[in-house]
Amino acid sequence: MPDAPLESPSKATSVPEAIPVVNGNVAQGLNSNSTDATKNTGRQKNAGMSWMWLATAAAALLSLYLFFQTYQNQGELIVIDFEEGHGLSPGDSLRYRGIEVGRVEKIGLQPSKGPGYSAGIEVAVRLTPNARKTITDGTSFWIVRPIVSIESIRGLETIVGPKYIGMEPGTSEFANTKRFQGLDSPPSIRPKEGSVEIILDAAKRFSLDSGTPILHRGFHVGDVLSVSLASDARSVLVRCAIDPEYHELVRSNTKFWMRSGLRFGLGITGVSLEADSISQILYGGIEFATPDHRGKIVSTGARFHLHERPEDEWTQWNPSLPYGALWEKLQRQFPVCYRTSLTWKQSSFGFQVTKQKLGWALLFDDGTLLLREDFANLPASAIENSGQLEVAGVSIPHEALASISSKGTPAGTPTGPTLHSKIPMSYNASASMLRLRLPSAPTTAVPPLDPMEFLQPVGEPIDDVLIVSPETDRSILVDKSRITQTDLGLVLDPSVNLPDDLDGAPVVDIRRGRWLGVLHPGPKHIISIPQR
Repeated sequence: MPDAPLESPSKATSVPEAIPVVNGNVAQGLNSNSTDATKNTGRQKNAGMSWMWLATAAAALLSLYLFFQTYQNQGELIVIDFEEGHGLSPGDSLRYRGIEVGRVEKIGLQPSKGPGYSAGIEVAVRLTPNARKTITDGTSFWIVRPIVSIESIRGLETIVGPKYIGMEPGTSEFANTKRFQGLDSPPSIRPKEGSVEIILDAAKRFSLDSGTPILHRGFHVGDVLSVSLASDARSVLVRCAIDPEYHELVRSNTKFWMRSGLRFGLGITGVSLEADSISQILYGGIEFATPDHRGKIVSTGARFHLHERPEDEWTQWNPSLPYGALWEKLQRQFPVCYRTSLTWKQSSFGFQVTKQKLGWALLFDDGTLLLREDFANLPASAIENSGQLEVAGVSIPHEALASISSKGTPAGTPTGPTLHSKIPMSYNASASMLRLRLPSAPTTAVPPLDPMEFLQPVGEPIDDVLIVSPETDRSILVDKSRITQTDLGLVLDPSVNLPDDLDGAPVVDIRRGRWLGVLHPGPKHIISIPQR
């Protein structure tokens, strides 16, 4: 019988290899592997949950930070009550001096308080972050809108642009109020600290109102504060404030008149028309001028008449008027000039008559004074032993003056006990400058000058100069553009008007505060300078 065929190896039945059992630990090995896998899976889940919580916490902290940043940058919310809205809308701005300091968030009617009550408007304004310090208790608010009336023209910029809320801070130092009562129109202008307030007496109101500008040579130097009828109804009182930096321009003899933005003229060549800026055409203003021989600086309470139009000569006045920081510098730093009086006797038709020559001098702390030579020289006609020079309560006797008047003294050579030195000048050899020793201490309220500093050479270029007067407010300031340097000295422009009594007055360089020369008025005003 043939053998049975063998099965193909591929069809052979596989028998799993037996797993050895050692002390019954088969199950324990399987359980150990399963536990490790479970632990690994748990660790992965815990790590994922931790990162998720951390991300959530970080997002929450970031959101909280951004919220506080937004809240802090948003600014405070205030409410302003108005009688009328005048077309104000959400998004319109709150402005102070032309700068936006807040925006309107919401506009609504005030809550009704019962029958017959006319509810006003409440406007919620969100301030910019730094604006709250400016909006103090008592701050005034009003809606800026176009107003055209007999008394005034205001808010024309809002004809084509949006309305906005104007404001003026209160005088309080506190900023606690969050609800304010708005005004129907702007409050009266509050003058700057240090302003000088004056009263103008006018025959009628003209077109004046609070805020009308006060001009000097076209520059805005002050404002009208209020306009009212006088108590006796005979005139109109215009209360004005001159800004502190310009108040030295107003003198006791200053003239004020109404200024129109349009001026007509009729002459042989035809009709002329002059026009100022649009604002001056619309608003007008008050102009003023001061005579060449100016008066003293006025203080608060001074009264003037307001003329309807100027006289022709007023517009031709051209005085020197130091003001502002320069005026303060003159008051603090610049010297005082002292009057000198040279007297002597001379014969006239058999009689003795007294003659006098007035001059100017500067006093120094070394006991000397500086003056022009001709103010100390006695004329040949003087009777012997009759001359005397007086300055600041000190008298120089005739014997000393006689030694100064001796001829042939070389420049710079001291002669006698009185003459300290002689300084030759550019303009006139016979008008040199003398430094004289005083026999006693002068009587002065102002400390004398230090000659070592004050008499140092000025050098070039020449700056603005001051012609020194005994009274600071009468000293003449000359702009450097009106000075021409020549061989004779410094020639002043003919437009510079100088009083005759300043002949021989000392001249000081403004920038350096040093002596520059001495004045010789005449057909040409010349400042004679030292020949170094």
